[in-house]
Amino acid sequence: MAIMEFCASINLIHSQLHSHFMKCSICDERIRKSEAYFGDEDTLYEGKPLCDSCYYEDEPAATVFYNRDEQPYIISGTRNETEGNFRVKWHSTDPWRGYYETESDEYALVNTAELLAWHESEKMLKEFDEHIRELFDGHGIDYARVFARSSNVFYQNYDLFVKKDQNVLARLLVAKAKSEVDYENPKWYKNIIFDETALNKLAELFPERQIKTDHDAVGLVKELGDNALNELQKRMKEKEREERGVSNG
Repeated sequence: MAIMEFCASINLIHSQLHSHFMKCSICDERIRKSEAYFGDEDTLYEGKPLCDSCYYEDEPAATVFYNRDEQPYIISGTRNETEGNFRVKWHSTDPWRGYYETESDEYALVNTAELLAWHESEKMLKEFDEHIRELFDGHGIDYARVFARSSNVFYQNYDLFVKKDQNVLARLLVAKAKSEVDYENPKWYKNIIFDETALNKLAELFPERQIKTDHDAVGLVKELGDNALNELQKRMKEKEREERGVSNG
């Protein structure tokens, strides 16, 4: 009987000790409940226990800058420093690649741009960023710039948000800023996915689509879906026959 009571006491002590610990949801490290962090609201690990390293060192999915404040506010899988103003969602383009999309209930998206390292559009987008911030500041627009990463280390999204009740005026100012930096020039949207040769070939094979930019080409591929390759091969063969007929004639 004494042995049974002793074993029960050991089990009770073990249970009490164990109840003071939990596992980190990311690395499985054993942590004291009193020292555990919990994932912020609107994050992947919302409400889940985390060790301090995983809580603070999880890679940012997006970085938010409010107005002229140069302090970055991070959104990661564990932290959301925007106090719920923004959240991110992973958009998968295939099993290995994708990008983060930014969402908000308080702010409206008025422009989005693709930042590609060492691309010729970098200078234009920098000018646009500086100009639109001056216009927003001059008209009292409350805005936020969000830079969200992708699986491609050379590419990220630059999203421009404003308070929802300022949406209409902000869009007019965005249009003004774009016109002053030549934002819509097709040359800025080439050589991102398709090189110049490939883009010209697609324009030649699909003249009815008036393909001038990568965006135009991607839209064509999305519309054709699974039939894209077959349609491309068909048109290439038709073009070859047409060229042979001209040559023989």
